Formats: sequence, structure tokens, C-alpha cells
Amino acid sequence: MKIIDLNFQNTQNIIASFLIEAKEPILIETGPESTFKHLTYKLKELGLNINDIRHVFVTHIHLDHSGAAWCFAKTNAKIYVHPAGAKHLIDPFRLVASAQIVYKDKLKTLFGNIMPIDKDKVVILDDQKEINIAGTKILPIFTPGHAKHHACFFVNDHMFVGDAGGIRILDGPIMPPMPPPDINLKEWIASIEKLKKYKPNFVCPTHFGCYTADNHFDKLISHIIQYEIFIKNSQDYNQFLKFIDTFFYDKSIREHYKLANPDDMNFEGLLRYFKIFINQN
Repeated sequence: MKIIDLNFQNTQNIIASFLIEAKEPILIETGPESTFKHLTYKLKELGLNINDIRHVFVTHIHLDHSGAAWCFAKTNAKIYVHPAGAKHLIDPFRLVASAQIVYKDKLKTLFGNIMPIDKDKVVILDDQKEINIAGTKILPIFTPGHAKHHACFFVNDHMFVGDAGGIRILDGPIMPPMPPPDINLKEWIASIEKLKKYKPNFVCPTHFGCYTADNHFDKLISHIIQYEIFIKNSQDYNQFLKFIDTFFYDKSIREHYKLANPDDMNFEGLLRYFKIFINQN
């Protein structure tokens, strides 16, 4: 397995694609279309061109994870995705419109172009139903909480966790990304417990890299619980920023997290969760 740094916003350690070197090469996560040129360059360094990639798995349809999927679908690739995300790859109008509200005039600069994918190129996953690609076994595991359309992938002893397994950059903490609209902390914790049962040796978050599993999942659950306690006690954005700062001892790493996991989006997603699931009950 190779980790490919997509050099998002000309910064390393923000977004990864994962290449599984096998009889038929498999790519997990495409990153956004804005980094597609860099991805093709890195694949060439590994002796591959785009036509060699016939199987692309995306953990979910957020643009930093699947935005370049259509580029691979234009050639030989099948795109494997959660059933709730498939329709948005086939017809991305609502996905783009929603992202436009969040990112406004920065959308294209950050993520590039988004084009529809032919439905014949989209493979809809089944929860915990193994897929065998020329001897490489991939187990999709549906993991709502960060997004309704999220799946993780268990390959050998590696768990590719997208955003459901948190963000972990360099020596930074394991943080839960919480953009709107699908954040559900109870579902998220249940999903993490589901992943723990497979006892992976390695956890591979798209933001960023692969780490020994150790206490990764337990630390993430602890941090999610701390987020819930915070939002129950305060709905003030400035206080939220101070709360996030308490997790970091290295300010330079904190800046990496802001690129991968913007503070304002986290606050909006967490506040929405508070209004729907906590404040109304």
C-alpha cells in the first residue's frame, strides 16, 4: 500500500489517496479534482497511468474525498460508493449546490470541477459484504455519524477510515471533523465501536496517513464526547475556538488541521446537531 499525498492547497499532509498495489491496482479516495493533476503525476512515479486504475473506492461523497472520481470514471474505472452517495455522483447538482452555499466563491479554487458519472460506472456497496478484486479482498463497513453516506474499508489489516475515523495529522490529536449537515454523535460513536470489532492493526485516515491502531478509536470517542459536552454548555463560536485550541500543543500542526478541517464548518455542524438532537429533547 502506498500513501499518495495530494498536496492540497500546496500543503503536505492534508489529503491522502491510498494505492493498493495488486494484480489490479485499487485506489481508495480520489481527493478533489483540483489535485487530480498532482495525483496523476504521483501515479506515474509509481509506474501507473490513469487507465491502469480500474477500481476506485470512495469513503463518502464530500468533495475532498470523491471530487475527482469522475476523472477516473471517464477512463476504465468503476467507482465504488455507499448507496446513499451513488445518486450524487451520478447527478452532482445538489451536491455542488450545497457545497456552493458553504464555500461560496472559493468552491472551484478548493475543489475544481465536478462532473456527473455514468450510472454504469457506479458500483453500489453493501454493508459488510466483501468484494474480491483479482484476489484482493475489500470489506466495506457502513459508518454513519460524520455523514449518512460514509463507508470505511477493511483491507488485510488496514482500516481506511475516511473521516469516520477522525483527522490525525503528524503528531496532532485525533479530532472529529463535523461539517453540516449529517453530524450525529450517537451514530458516530456506534460506528466507531463497529470498526473496533475488526481489530485492525493500522488505521488510515484520509487526513492524513496510516498509524498503528493502538488506542486510536478510544481516543476519538473520548474527543467526540468532549465536543458534545462543550456544545451542551456553550454555543459561542469564540469559546469553541478556545476549546479546540486546548487539544493542541503545536500551533503549526493546528494550522494543518484548519486546512483539512475548518473551524467554522465544525462549529456549524456541531451547532446543527445541538439544535436537532439535544435542544429539542
